[in-house]
Amino acid sequence: MTTDDSNLILVVGSANFDMTSTTTVLPTIGETVMGKDFATACGGKGGNQAVAAALCQFAPVEMVCRVGDDRFGEDLLSNFKKVGVQYDEGKTVLPGVSSGVASIVVDENSGDNMIIVSPGANYVLNKEDVREAVLKAKPAQVVVQLEIIPEVALEALKAGKEVGAMTMLNTAPAPEGWSLEDPGKEFYPYVDLLILNETELQKVCGSNEDDKEEELAKSLLPKVGRAVIVTLGSRGAMVVEKQDDGFSIEYADAPKELPARKEPVKNTVGAGDSFCGALSSYLSTGLSLAEAAGYACGVASMTVRKDGAQTSYPSYDELPECLKLK
Repeated sequence: MTTDDSNLILVVGSANFDMTSTTTVLPTIGETVMGKDFATACGGKGGNQAVAAALCQFAPVEMVCRVGDDRFGEDLLSNFKKVGVQYDEGKTVLPGVSSGVASIVVDENSGDNMIIVSPGANYVLNKEDVREAVLKAKPAQVVVQLEIIPEVALEALKAGKEVGAMTMLNTAPAPEGWSLEDPGKEFYPYVDLLILNETELQKVCGSNEDDKEEELAKSLLPKVGRAVIVTLGSRGAMVVEKQDDGFSIEYADAPKELPARKEPVKNTVGAGDSFCGALSSYLSTGLSLAEAAGYACGVASMTVRKDGAQTSYPSYDELPECLKLK
């Protein structure tokens, strides 16, 4: 496929090297369990979202991140090149700093996971770096997560609004103490699309009520520019969007004819990132939020049927016809 450079998606975030162990039961505190399989892969929430967007091939993708001058960094950048993610070769690698790594444990029966991230070079990325990158690229979309220093993520959103980009914030992982008022109030004026999962929604809103998704999302809507999108796992996604006469609530899900629906779930690692990346790519085609979210749910549904994060993401050629735009 050919892409339009004016639709550039700029992802600002983390790039980590993932080390994953599978086991029959997740360990509890102080417990040692025997694993079954071990694998390594490229990851990081920013990297995952950039790769997912690039593989969809509806728009060009550039990644703003930092990696160390080590084998992990080499593998991360090699993978970006392989899937078509652009990056600044002169500024991305930092000598004398380790790349970010993630240690992941996955329950092979349920697909549930536990993750510890050591940020390394990701926390060396600074506000000046991201501002310069955004102003230079002048992207159509700026996609940000919270696996980098929050102040740096905020600067990316601010710069994005300055150049007229649509800004997307995925509040993952939601930092401890993050709430509607502090420090969320600093972010929301610069966010067009706020994307959260169910756990993050409760955390941000200070609630532990599982059945209040619509009310919680509606409470966030006045604070952002356009919409709040809540990913609901196997139930798809909820899109709460501002309208001229108020707001709308739509539930989006993968197409019913998606073949992957019939397959068992193997691994949920990176599914939310796959959704965010695919959403940004589908939005670049002019689809409505609900339409794009439905397609993105389809891409995410395919990823959970395979092991790994980026290794499970489908390329455009691997998408079934129901996920390809006519």
